[in-house]
Formats: sequence, C-alpha cells, structure tokens
Amino acid sequence: MSPYLENLISLLENDHPDLSGWTIICAADRAVDPVQHLIHSELGGILPRVEGLHSYITHKISQNLNLKSVTADERLLYFVQFIAERFPDETHPSRRAAGLLPLIARLSEYGIGRDTISGSERFTEDEWDRLEEYLDTAQAFRRWLSGRHLFMPELEAAQLDEIRPGEKEIFIGLPEITPVTQRFYRKISRERLFIDKPLCGLDLSGPESLPFDSAKNLVFSFGGEVEPSGGAGLELIKLTGLHAIVDLVTLEVSHFLKERRGSEQLMIYLLDESLTPMLWNRSLRRFADAVNLAVWLPFSTTAAGRRLLAAIEAAEKSGRMPDFQQYAVSCAVELSKKRENYVREECEALEAAVSFSTLLDDWKGRLGRHLPDAAKMLLEEKKFRVTGSRSAPVQVVGFGHVSGEKFSRGLILPLDNGILPTQPFEGPFINPVHVPQMRKSVFEYEDLLFRQILALGGRIKIAAVDDPIRERTPSYYMSLLSQEFGKPVTATAFQETLTESQNRNNPVIPIDDHLRKRLKDFTYSFSSLLKILACPFLFYHQYVLKMEPPSFMADDEKINMQMGTFIHQFLQQLSTGRKDRLNNWEGLFDELWESDENAELRDREGINIHRLNAKILLQEIDEDERASGRQIIFADNAVSCEETFSGTIAGCYKITGRSDRVARIAGRTEVIDFKYSKRKSRFSLPARTTVLERFKDKGILHPAAQLMIYRHFIRGVDGALFYFLKETSQDRVMALPEEAGARAEELMSAIKDRLDAIIGGSELAPKHDSSECEYCLFQSLCGQEGYYKASRGNN
Repeated sequence: MSPYLENLISLLENDHPDLSGWTIICAADRAVDPVQHLIHSELGGILPRVEGLHSYITHKISQNLNLKSVTADERLLYFVQFIAERFPDETHPSRRAAGLLPLIARLSEYGIGRDTISGSERFTEDEWDRLEEYLDTAQAFRRWLSGRHLFMPELEAAQLDEIRPGEKEIFIGLPEITPVTQRFYRKISRERLFIDKPLCGLDLSGPESLPFDSAKNLVFSFGGEVEPSGGAGLELIKLTGLHAIVDLVTLEVSHFLKERRGSEQLMIYLLDESLTPMLWNRSLRRFADAVNLAVWLPFSTTAAGRRLLAAIEAAEKSGRMPDFQQYAVSCAVELSKKRENYVREECEALEAAVSFSTLLDDWKGRLGRHLPDAAKMLLEEKKFRVTGSRSAPVQVVGFGHVSGEKFSRGLILPLDNGILPTQPFEGPFINPVHVPQMRKSVFEYEDLLFRQILALGGRIKIAAVDDPIRERTPSYYMSLLSQEFGKPVTATAFQETLTESQNRNNPVIPIDDHLRKRLKDFTYSFSSLLKILACPFLFYHQYVLKMEPPSFMADDEKINMQMGTFIHQFLQQLSTGRKDRLNNWEGLFDELWESDENAELRDREGINIHRLNAKILLQEIDEDERASGRQIIFADNAVSCEETFSGTIAGCYKITGRSDRVARIAGRTEVIDFKYSKRKSRFSLPARTTVLERFKDKGILHPAAQLMIYRHFIRGVDGALFYFLKETSQDRVMALPEEAGARAEELMSAIKDRLDAIIGGSELAPKHDSSECEYCLFQSLCGQEGYYKASRGNN
C-alpha cells in the first residue's frame, strides 16, 4: 500500500465504522472500483461514497442547477433529436450529431470562445461564422435540455467554478488539467489531495522543475513529490509482429501462476484496449477465474451485437422500423435458457443486449426514422464488462487504473506510436494552434499515470510492437524510458504459427484386466458414481489417478466448498454435542470460526465477506423458521448426524455415503442433505418423466437420485430432502416424492447395468456432451474444444 493510502485509511479510521459522511473522489474513473475494494478490505463498516471526478462534478452541478444529468448512453440520442428539430431539412441528423457533439463538448471543457481562442488573428470571416455556429449550437442545446429539466455535464463545465470542495471530501490523483479543472484543484487543501508519486530516473528526480512537459512538473505544481529510481525491476522489450502480444501475455501469465507466492498479483495494463477481444479469446479466457478482466469488451464483436446490427440493417432494407422490444425479449429468453451452457462473456453480452435494445425501443417515438442510424453508431461504441474478482491472481486493467495498491509483477503493452502518448482530440478549432494547452495537458496527465504505475510495481515488463505491415512501431516514449533508466530495449520474437497436428483422435484409457478389477472393486460414493456414469474418462483421472487441477483454476469454487464444509461442521455440532447453544448459535458459530481447526480457511484473503454472508444466511433461516413454526435447522430434532452407510448396487458394486442429518420432523424420520448453494434448475424434477426413466433413456442421473440412494440404504427413514441454505424460505426445501423413493430398487438395477457396460468395455472414453463438461477442469486432457472456459460462479 502506498503512503497516501495509509494516510487515507488512518484519516477514515477516526469515524469508523460509519464512514457514510465521507466522499472519496478519484481523478480517474478506473480507480473507483479498486479504491472501494481497498477501503472495504481494510476497514469495512458503512463505506464512504467512492466516485470518479466526472460523477462528482455531475452530482454537484445537478444540485446547483436542480436538473437531471443526461446518461452517457442517451447523450447522442438527445442531441440527434435536437438536431432533427433545429435543422428539419437535415437528411441525416444522426451523422451530423455524431460529428458535432464531441466538438462542442471539447470547446466547452476548455472554455473556448470568441474572446479566448488562440490564433484568431488569422481567421477568415467564414471561420468566424463557423465558430459562432458551433458555440450557438452548444448554447441552444443547453437551453433545449434545460427546458426538459436535463443537462449535459460537459457543456456545464464552467459550473465547476461555483463548487467548493467539502471538509469530508478527499481527492485521489490529478485529472487532465483544463483551465476549469486547474482552478478547481487549486481550491483543494493539501491535506485532502492525495497524489501517488510518479517514478523518475535518478538524473531527473532533483528538486527543480524540468525544461519540458512532464509528470514531475505537474506534480510539483500541486505540491507533490516524485519517487527517484535507478530502474531496478524494469524491462523493456520490442515484439516482432502484433501476434506476439498474445504469446507474450500467455507466457507471462503462465509463468506468474506457476511462481506465485501467497496473494501476489500480476497487473496487465492494456494501453490499446482494441486488443482486448483478441487477448481474451486467444489467451486470457483459458485461465478461467485466475484472470479478472477489468477492461471493457466491444459489444459489436459479440454474437448478440452482430445479430442486433443485422436486424437493424434488415429492417432498413425492408423499409420498416427495427423491433427492438422483440429483440430484447429474445435475448432475455435465450439468456434464461442457456445461461448454464454459455461462457460468461456471452452471458454478459446478452445482458447488455437486453438493456441496450430496451433503451432503443424507448426512443422509437422520439426519433422515429432517425433512430436506426443513431442505433448503429451507438452499437459501434457500446462496451460491456466481464465480471471477475479483485482478488484474482491476474488483473487485466486499462490505462488509468491507479489506486495506490502495490503489486509484485506488471506487464504494460503495447507502448506504440499513437497509443501512448495518445493523439489529442483534433477537430475544427481544436488543434495545437488554437488550443495550445491541450497537448501539454494530455501528455502530462498520461505521463503521470504511467509513472505512477511504475512506482507501484515490483518487476514490470514494458512491451512495444514492431510490425511494419500493420503500421505499428514502438513509441518515442520507449526511447525516453530507455535513456532515462539506462535500460536496453530487447527484441523478442515468437514462432508465428505451429503446424497443426493431423491426428485429431480423442484420447482414451484402455481397460486391461487390472483396471477392470479396480473398477469392479471400487467403493463408489454418489459423487464418483455421477462421474463414471457421465464421463468415464473424467472419473479415471479424478478418482483412479487422483489428479487435481492447478489451484488457481478453482479458487472461487474452492472457497465455496470450504465454506460449505465449515457450515456442515457447525450444523453437526449444533444438533449433537452443542444442543445447548440452539438459542445462542451465533456464539457457537464464532467459536468454531476462531478455532485452530479452522485456521486455514480463516486466514484466506477476502474470506471475511464469505463468513459474513454465511452468518446472514443462517440468521434469515432462523428468523423464517421461528416465524413459520416449522423448525428444521435450529431444532433439537437430530436422530443422527454424519451417519455413514454402505451397501451394494443391485448386489454387485459397493457404495457408501454419509448423511448430513437424520431428523424427526412432523412425526416422520427424514434424511436431510444440506446444500450450501441456491436451488439450481438442474434440481427441478422432470414433469413428464421419472428419475428412473430419464436415466434409462438418456443415461443422465438426476440429482434427486442422491436422495433415492440415501433413503434406500439408510434404514428406518420415511423420506429424504435437500435443504438449500442460500435459497429464500419458499424454495429452501426440496422433498423426494414418495413415488420416486419407491422405485429406488429399479434405479439400482439400471445403474448396475450401466456400470456393467462401462467396465465390460475396452476403453474409458471422454463424453464431450456430458453434463459434467461445463465446469470440468480437466478438459485439456480430453481434447474438448474451448477447454478452460471461464466459469460464471452462480452458486
């Protein structure tokens, strides 16, 4: 943690646990989530408001003007409506609006007018007329919005002069310095402005300002300091060809995960976010939950985005309006049916499609025939996030993600010409001649962010691309870094393609006499029985070879399983040896949590939120049971807990298991299996067929078969039920129907026949259409296409 973050935490601790009176304003919007995560991890309690500078300014202006801000998605739509009304003869108002809106926004942000623009002595009369037209359009749009009780923050930038920072408002970082933001940041007291030190070479880190634009000069102007460094830990490389970016990222992530210690993180900073789809599809998604993709993916490159564009274009050709509502409904239905089968970026894209097309449908009456053009422009700009965990080993972030958190390894790429430093926005009257301060502001802002990243990392590799065919060359900024820190730029090349193997046969495990005997003598549990029936190849690796996937691939699921184990142990204690704590179960919960036996789980990073969630779930169950009068969990009803049973499947194959609780409920003896999850759709009993018929027809063993097996082998029970601890009261209990329990003997016979066929065969082969495939962590072994796809973690 950087020194300023330590000061921030120390400052907030004075009002802990209620920090709701504080507001933390991050100059870069990308820093909001990590700063919020940090405060939550370090302090907890009632959190302060954490927002970006743009959100802060918007909120303040809204209060001052008593108007509502136009949302980012609707700005262009409102401006198209305005242009269509102002210029009724305009054939394509959407195109005119798309070109004009960023121009008038920039003119306003930099306070450019007739009296303030530079180089105006050379203006012709036509140029003066055009400038007046742009300024008049901006003012007319402001009035038009105001008449609808709306405003656009960029056009009200001058309102920032009326805002004074509050005593309980803390500002992190510096924004791009425009005349109005500079005046505002001068009002902030030094005690409330925290700026990470940028890294500077030893020769440039003295107390004097530099004779050229730099982060150092910017920080000094606000009373900040720099971090001197000889460049230890920095490595500069030049990649041969754009394709090498994928190879480099894959190699760096693989090596890091192999060498990682404790809670170390690798930060990958993408300077060119247009490369995100390529990196995600070709490399990062294969590392599953080990990677958190905290940058945005373009919606237009997804199947949902392409289908929406095709629907718009098809409607235009037929002369009708696209049916955005129908498209939203179809996406919602598809998401509902296929959520369990789709990889997570497809699910996130469908969710974005539903909200986006719903928005467009709402604008049909206002824009009419001009909507399709505007929709296509918005679609091209639309982006969405793939959600992940801030504690994942690998964090892929965009430029500007500077939150003060230190990291052990970093990768910054690609440092190419035109990527960094970026080319400032240029348009009519927005260029170095008329707005000379813009280039300086943009460069110093980016230089500051880049050097703040360097100061926070341990070992950082900076890569540029040399690819003449794609017109990519290393930025001059790479040469500046090389000279400043005395580091050579090392050329690195990867093999562009590998010869594709001609042998695409899937691997199998031959069954010899020794393996056949092992399978016949194996003592099956319900879990292992599921595996061998669904995918014999997976069963062999997991239960015969006892292979385990790399730990990073199941972090979230492992935490959930470990929490489930702890809850089972707690419930077992509560219903047997510690029944005296039924009315004070929270004390027992805390006691077991702090016990030596629970040290490994208790010491996991970020586990406290899981502990809190578990306790809240149990509190809700306790309250619901007391209110309903039907107590299952918090009742002295246990006949036995963790009772082990054993038997044979149709007199042939050995089976064993352990019930969570056998309890007396309403005069019946029930076997209860607790599930630390929600009630997923796969648990729903089929309406038109039985568990037995489904298994015979499709070879799929329904989860309810577990209850049938328990009831069949545990003597003296009248019924069996699942209890879903994460569900709401009406869906927590799923009881096994009497008719299903009565057919357990037939099910055992059918399972025996299926095992005979598998074990009597010549090989154990993978089943790529198995129900186990979705969350299988061994797909690299079986030849499954798209293996290691990211799980969605909807437990």
